[in-house]
Amino acid sequence: MEVANSIDSGSAKARVFFNKILFHWPLYLIFLTVCLGLAVFYLKYKRPVYQIYAKVMVKDQQKEANKAALEAINLTEAQTGIDEQMGLMSSIPVTKQVVEDLQLWTTYLERTPYYSYKDIYSTTPVEFKLISRGKGSLNSIFDVVIESDSTFLIKQPKEKSIRFAFQNSLVNSFGTWKLDKTPDFKHYIGKTIRIKLREIDDVVSYYQGAIHESPIAKSSMVAFRLEDEVPERGREIVDDLIRVYMAASVEEKRRSTQNTIKFVEERLGSITQELNNVENKYTGYKSVRGITEIADQSSQYVGGAQSNEKQLNDIKIQISVLDGVDRYLNSDDNKGNAPSTLGINSPALQSYIDRLTDLQLERTKMLSTLPESNPLFNPINQQIALTRTALKENLKTTRASLLETQRNLQSVGSSYQSTIRSLPGQERDLKDIDRMKGIKENLFVYLLQKKEELSLDYASTISDAAIIDQAHSGGQSAPIPGSVYAMALLFGLIVPTGMIYGRDAFKNKVSSKGAVIEGTGLPVLIEITDSDTTDPIVVLNQKTFIGEQFRDLRTKLSYLHNNNNNPGKTTLFTSSISGEGKSFVLSNLGTVLAIAGKKTVLVELDLRNPTLATRFNLKNSTIGLTDYIIGNANQTQIIQKSEISDDLHIICGGAVPPNPSELLGSKQLANLISELKLKYDHILIDTPPVHILTDATIISPMCDLCLYVIRQDYTPSQELGFINELSSDNKLPRMKLIFNAVKSELHANSYIYQKNSYIKEPTRSMKSKMKKFASRF
Repeated sequence: MEVANSIDSGSAKARVFFNKILFHWPLYLIFLTVCLGLAVFYLKYKRPVYQIYAKVMVKDQQKEANKAALEAINLTEAQTGIDEQMGLMSSIPVTKQVVEDLQLWTTYLERTPYYSYKDIYSTTPVEFKLISRGKGSLNSIFDVVIESDSTFLIKQPKEKSIRFAFQNSLVNSFGTWKLDKTPDFKHYIGKTIRIKLREIDDVVSYYQGAIHESPIAKSSMVAFRLEDEVPERGREIVDDLIRVYMAASVEEKRRSTQNTIKFVEERLGSITQELNNVENKYTGYKSVRGITEIADQSSQYVGGAQSNEKQLNDIKIQISVLDGVDRYLNSDDNKGNAPSTLGINSPALQSYIDRLTDLQLERTKMLSTLPESNPLFNPINQQIALTRTALKENLKTTRASLLETQRNLQSVGSSYQSTIRSLPGQERDLKDIDRMKGIKENLFVYLLQKKEELSLDYASTISDAAIIDQAHSGGQSAPIPGSVYAMALLFGLIVPTGMIYGRDAFKNKVSSKGAVIEGTGLPVLIEITDSDTTDPIVVLNQKTFIGEQFRDLRTKLSYLHNNNNNPGKTTLFTSSISGEGKSFVLSNLGTVLAIAGKKTVLVELDLRNPTLATRFNLKNSTIGLTDYIIGNANQTQIIQKSEISDDLHIICGGAVPPNPSELLGSKQLANLISELKLKYDHILIDTPPVHILTDATIISPMCDLCLYVIRQDYTPSQELGFINELSSDNKLPRMKLIFNAVKSELHANSYIYQKNSYIKEPTRSMKSKMKKFASRF
């Protein structure tokens, strides 16, 4: 059941939503027309933009020869990857070269009928030539009127037109320039062309952001993308960018190789000079001294001298070892390990050293358990002293023997040296010179080989990139007509819908039957459509929608009173605030009851604002209920018969009293209501708004039924909570809701009446039609 109620509630809300849209169809028509018109104008005004694509494969390796040659001397690095190549593609020098090649800092425009300018890059009749740059800014805009084949006019804002010849040069703040004619010149004679100049650096910055380079996943390829108003220019830009990049890549490789060649050549020049010096020295040395062959005797003497020198070195080493032992013996503490006697062939000396070492180790062990002052140390101290004395004597004897041997070897060595000097001993110097000569020759050959390798690499240098796809247009990317029209249609629907619901939210008024039910928790007894006339009694015309609705309310009223045919059925009418139409509903319901033969009396208890006399054109409106309660009139005097029907009687409020609430609570009023119940079938009581005054709650005990009137787009939404409280507290008897002044096109129930062919609305006046049509906005 809850699911079914939820579905019904959702369907009702959907019906209300679509009915409201249909009601405001002129507003939607206006916005849709305006939005679609703006879309058409935008598509005419906005110049189309095209996508330009290209694809390049970047090689990520070098030729082995170049790599070996350059890395061998550690002057170059390995080939850079795709990221570095993309950095070169978008670099300022490359982009600037493209801008200058294609003169992209100059734009040629032709005005269109839609207040915009069309770029005529590919069909421009003239070409701007900057002969020399001045000090002023290059940013400039001027119009050129092509008068004839030889002259043109220049128009600038707030300045007179000036005539010039095409062959003449012009001077401005930005420099000296002229205009050259192009093959399309004849098509533009008599037309105006706008030339727009920009600073080259600004254009370079723009195209650095406009040209997108992106690597293709899992490949060594780079994709280029550019959006441009002129597809021909876009293709030229991308093609020229790839060309400049490839040339820059080759130039960068050549520059690196050339630097390396230059270094190698400089080094070769230095090595060549050094090699010549060494060769000249070698030849001169032999020539001056007449050296041809060195005798074998020279080798023998050199060998003997070397052997003698070796023995002398051994003696020096042994004397050095003895010096170390002597220093050890002469030290104060004699701590640490004894020095080594390696190289000394003296068993007695080694024996004394070993003995001394053992005694010192034994003494060290005793120190770990006994104090040094202990008498037990005396024997070992004596042994250490005796061993040291013997060792010193042995050292003295050994040293004297070694010194004598040293003197003998030195004497022999001097003899060898004297003999060697007497031979052509320059052989040693000659070998040194020959050795240096060989080193220089090897280095010269190596560098000469590398120079040839680098020269070959320089001559065959090619770009690391290969073009896979030339620049091509991928079609128009913006504006897309379908998307523009869809957005226009969307705005044409959303904006008026937002206005309608935003206006309702801002007004904070009750706008639908669903809102009434949701806010009060009570059902709506009937909906009464908005009246197009100012006539307060609208039910007299038998063929009107609103008349049928009041007759429907008459039938429902009978059921609400349980079809009781007994007289005295009392119905109270009230609302939340003034102006919701409770008196209008009461008057028309009373009229249809009287027309149906039901004796009906209308009692006006809204003593502060009486209106029934005016509604029914009663002549005697000064005497009323107030006079009866205070005793100035009797019952017969206050009951007036309506001209509409003999069964319709009216009791007006009379003079406005100073204490209406006290009068309504009087015994006289209660007695009057009781007497009226005996005479009339229906007693309809009009009361003040219950949220403003308490009069209705004072009278409610005297009534059988309460009809509570709510007016569409008039009753504040917060009043629905108040109505809910009244119902929960049972302050009004059997309260039923009437939704008044409903726009017929906004509600489903009224739509049924409108489509009923048995009921025909009377012809409305033009003013009424205009008012009703204006309400749709």
